[in-house]
Amino acid sequence: MSIHQPPSIPWHSLQPSVHYANRLQCLPGFAFGPRVIEEYQFIFVAAGKGTAWIQGERYEAMPGCLFYYGPDTVHHFIADEADPFLLYGLHFSWSGKYRERRGSPLHIRDAKFDPAVDMRKDNRMLVGNEESPHSQSPDSLLIDDVRQLPAQRFEPRFIRLAEAYGMEEREFKQPLLSGMLLELIAEIKRQEEREKSRKPVSPLISSVAKQLAEHARERYNHSWLGEWSAYHPDHIARLFRAELDVTPHDYFMTSKLQLAKELLTHSELTLLAIADELEAGTIHNFTKWFKQHTGMPPGRFRKQSRFI
Repeated sequence: MSIHQPPSIPWHSLQPSVHYANRLQCLPGFAFGPRVIEEYQFIFVAAGKGTAWIQGERYEAMPGCLFYYGPDTVHHFIADEADPFLLYGLHFSWSGKYRERRGSPLHIRDAKFDPAVDMRKDNRMLVGNEESPHSQSPDSLLIDDVRQLPAQRFEPRFIRLAEAYGMEEREFKQPLLSGMLLELIAEIKRQEEREKSRKPVSPLISSVAKQLAEHARERYNHSWLGEWSAYHPDHIARLFRAELDVTPHDYFMTSKLQLAKELLTHSELTLLAIADELEAGTIHNFTKWFKQHTGMPPGRFRKQSRFI
């Protein structure tokens, strides 16, 4: 990593333009790269695992990993054979004009990592810091090769970006995509602040959270909280929200949503069978609930898969 000050852009000068956004369910062992692109890119790992190289640096890619690199930065991703990636890709510029799709919207070429040249590049971006050119201000956000984010909290934002990018060309499409990307960057900063101020999660609440996720195929039962502890369910619910910033019910439903995505992605079950498997009621209720939380119906989520 370079010891020099990375390039920076003030918050008020952010005018990002999205050039491409998509979702890709990788096949076992699927790989792309080594390559370079002409834009900047976020790669978000929503599920599965694999390996990533950014400028020759090797990273284990797990759910919640957000990778970032800029133009001419050599990168390479390989999905695991047993548990391949579910990825979201976002090509963008920090400031620039939106390009309508005409043929391929991307400029990608194969490349080979050269330590003598590429190790001197600073792949970071510092958002903010206008008044502190030689030190990082409290409101700035340093975007590096990779950071860990809560997969369940951030995947819906990438889903909505991919869905908005896939819509037909309309006059409001450019500002819509730019606004979504601005919200994403700001939420990354907010998540960073939450993590700095958050106290460690207690073993009791960790255990409750784990069991909620394990019961995601069932209907939520508030009495579980008392059965899994020596306290009243309402008391556990208050502790749970205080420590994890989410109610037990919402945590449970997010786990159920994640399970629905895994079944849509990795199984051949029909939508009706998945609704039954998750005790989600009728297929109409399942479709409505899934679209409400992801921005797209389950059938489209299952089918959407293009190059990253």
